This record gives sequence, structure tokens and C-alpha cells, in this order.
Amino acid sequence: MQETFIKMNSLKNISFILALVFLGTTACEKDFLEKTPVDRGSVEGFFQTREDVVRAINSVYDVFQGSIWGGSFYWMHQNFDILTDNGVGCCPWEAQYTTIAKGEHASTTGGMINNKWDFGYEGVFRANSVLDNIDGVDMDATEKLLITAEARFLRGLIYQEMTNLYGDIPLIMNVITREEGLAAARSAKSEVLNAIYSDLDFAEANLGMAPFNGDIGRPTKQSAIAVKTRLKMYTGDYQGAIAEARKIMAMSDANPDVIGLINTGNPESDYLSVFLPTNENNKEVLFDIQYVNGTQGEGNFMQVALAPGPEGGAGNGWGSITPTDQLADAFYMLDGLPIAESPMYDPDNPYLNRDPRLGSNLFLPGITPWKGGIYDESLGGFSNWFAIRKWVDPAATIGEAGCSCNETNLILFRYADILMYFAEAVNETAGPTQEVYDAINQIRQRAGMPDVTAGLSQDEMREVIRHERHVEFPWEGTRYFDLIRWGIAKDVIPTVTLFGESLDARVFIEPKHNLWPIPQKEIDLNPNLSQNPGY
Repeated sequence: MQETFIKMNSLKNISFILALVFLGTTACEKDFLEKTPVDRGSVEGFFQTREDVVRAINSVYDVFQGSIWGGSFYWMHQNFDILTDNGVGCCPWEAQYTTIAKGEHASTTGGMINNKWDFGYEGVFRANSVLDNIDGVDMDATEKLLITAEARFLRGLIYQEMTNLYGDIPLIMNVITREEGLAAARSAKSEVLNAIYSDLDFAEANLGMAPFNGDIGRPTKQSAIAVKTRLKMYTGDYQGAIAEARKIMAMSDANPDVIGLINTGNPESDYLSVFLPTNENNKEVLFDIQYVNGTQGEGNFMQVALAPGPEGGAGNGWGSITPTDQLADAFYMLDGLPIAESPMYDPDNPYLNRDPRLGSNLFLPGITPWKGGIYDESLGGFSNWFAIRKWVDPAATIGEAGCSCNETNLILFRYADILMYFAEAVNETAGPTQEVYDAINQIRQRAGMPDVTAGLSQDEMREVIRHERHVEFPWEGTRYFDLIRWGIAKDVIPTVTLFGESLDARVFIEPKHNLWPIPQKEIDLNPNLSQNPGY
């Protein structure tokens, strides 16, 4: 058999030749439904060799990466948390997240509302191009099957994000012409879900536990299961989520060196190490977006957006997000009690004896080391007290002038999430069984926190699980969807304060804000597209 892929050390060194050959324009200029006519024949003209297929599948990842100014499908992913009680964003020009946070967004807002739609359908188009044409290319059958499974995973991944945000969306499963795109109607979410699960089931059945050919960043069997687990949680299919989570947990039990929590017994460093470039691609990562340092457009821009200042220095950032009182106060004391109840809490030394995840998620004034000194609020940039620690590389020497040059990978799915989803789903269906305690205690033990108190009711355990998700996953883009699916977004989001003051007025109206609006520019082009209620 010939070598299965053009050898890459990782997907950080992707070739995007395909985009220039048959796409012709980037998604930030024209979205999929606006493109000049691209029929099946013209796309087929590109797919002549195995190398063409490899370039085509690799081009999908370009949609995920992007740059700080040009955008991508996961552009400013951490900013989802400024739509919640976790953070306050500095600036409306950062993809209009602050507009959404205030409930002022409309179908014409643009920013991330347009961005997810545009890049999403760009990625779907690229994946469909592979799937529609790969059978006509002479290449090894095993390799062809694996690339097909990868393309279907990527399409399913994109669609699950889009249906979570917009609900009913056009379901495009083949390469279509511009005219067909401009007439595409929204499919019911149930139909979209069926297509997603079909894609992910196929990926699970045909991908291995290791990325094919050792190309780190490509999906695996566990990647597909992880996406299904989250989607089933988001749609309230608890039994389905339990079944999916059990698969990965069994894989972890059988392969503890391949899948599992990073837990060496040092809570001060284990949790934080999951997110550092020095420990990237660790066993906790189920799927992430790969980046390479020093290269504009292929590096991550989280460093320059999130890191403390002073702005302009190598590796320093803008401090674009200020963590809130609600997040800082959510981290309990080491005895497992809230700060308002624990005798360990000292208001004169408020960061002592706290859940170690506090210092792993936030730069703490007077405590956290930074660039040879100690962080203080004068270095916060736009943020004038706390700053974000997660995703920031203290050793970074790049990032000047807004360069998208940092190598930190963006983790989208990790094993801790599977354990937490499992605990929540079992509690919702059977109450706080021993399996619930075992799953959540794994998370707490790794963090250096005491086990959950025995004998809790279902309602009490639900609150424990929700709190644990709050302190385990800041800046990972899940809090917003958690609050919506729990039905408490309207109560929690408006409570945001900074330093005891409500400086960032929030509005969340149910059910309107449970979904984003369909971009008005799409409706203007396509009369078959309807709008979500309230917009």
C-alpha cells in the first residue's frame, strides 16, 4: 500500500491549495450561499489524484483556524463566556459578542452571528466536495474509507454547532449550485440531528482510537463519540448521552494511558497543564484545533486577546475579557464550602485556601507570576482587575501587534466533559447513584477538592453538578449553552457584576434568545429562509 497521507507532523502544517483552486474566495468575503456558481462538474475537475483529495480534506481545517482579523468558525471561541456570568468583554468590535450579551442583537447585527453561518457553510461545502468526488479517484480503499469518515465527522461537527445556535437550518448534504443554494429552505432541527448522528456514527465506526497516520489533530473514534455525547445532552436525550459517554469511559478504563484525566496528584499544576502548549495533545484531549507558533494566520490569537499587558510586549496581550465577581466567587474553599460559609475564608487574603482551579483560570493580583514579576491590575489592559490565565502561555515570546502567532491549541472536547455529562445525565434519569458520585469525584480529586457529600437528593446533586461545570470549564465555550439548556439563562446572565457593581447590563429573553437570528443578509438573498421567533 502506498503511504496513506501526505506526511505531516500535525495538522498545523496544512496546505490550503484547494481553496485557491476551486473555492476562489474566502468565507469572510462571501458565504457559501452567495458564491458564484460552482456545479458538480467544475468541482470534479479538481479531483484527479490522491493528493487532490488530501488537499481537499485538509482545506476544511482552514475554516476552523483563521486569523484574528479575518475570522474562522471557532473565532474568539472563548468569548462565548462573555455572554454568561463568567466575563465582561471589552469591545463591541470583537465579533459583536458584547451586543449579544446585552440582548441587543438582531438579524442585522453581523459579527459572530454572520461568522458562524458563513464559515459553517464554507466548511460544509468543502466537506461535501470531498464526499461527492472521492469515489471517482483511484486510491487505496482503506485510505478512501478513512478520509470519507473524517469528512463526515467534520461535517457533523459543524452542523452540531450551527443547529445549537440557529435551530432549524438548511441541510446541505451535497455540492450544489449557487441557484440551488439561494433557494434552500431551513430543515427541521430533528432532520438536521438525524443527519449529524448518521455522519458521526459513520465516523465512529470507521475511525481508529489514534489519528490516522499519526497526524495529530485529525479526528478519532472518541472524537465522534464526544460530539454525540454533547449534542445529546444539549437536546435533552439523557439516555443517549449516557450510552455515548459509557463508550469513552470504557475506552479510558481499557486504555488509561491514551484517554483519561491528567492526574499526577498535583492539583496546583495538573488541571492547568491540560491547556499548556508544553503538554498539548495530552490524553485528556478528545478533539482540538491545532495551531503553530510564529506564523500569521496559522497561529492562535488567544494569547494576544486574553493575556495581561503591558500591550505591545512580546507575549503580552490586551486583556480583552474581565472575569466577573460571579466566576471568582464560584471557586470554593479547600474544605468544599462556599466562601460565604467556610471558616477557612479570610477576606483580607481572599485567594488563599481556594479551589486550585481559581488560580488556573484567573490571574490573581499579587499572586500569579507573570513575565518575571507578579501580576497586578495595572497589567490588565482592558481588564482592570482579574485577567484570564487559561489558554495563556507565560513563556510565549510572540503575539506583538495582534499577530495570530501563538501555538496553544484550542480544546473543544476533553475527557472531563464526558465525565461531567455522564454524571449529569445519570442524575437526571436515576438520581444520585454511586456512578454519579464516582464520575464527579474524579474531577474534584484531580482538582484537590474533597469528595461530594454523601446522601444528597437529586435536586442537591443537580446543583453540585452545575457548580462543578461552572468552575471546571471557564473560557471553553460551554457555559452559555449550559445556562440555556438548563433553562436558567434569564435568571443568571443578568446578575453579572464587576467589583460589586452592575457595570455591564445584561438582558436574556426566553425563548427568543435561546437561538440566534438567521442573518438578515441571507434572508434578503433567499426568500425561502424564515426567521427565528422574536427577531
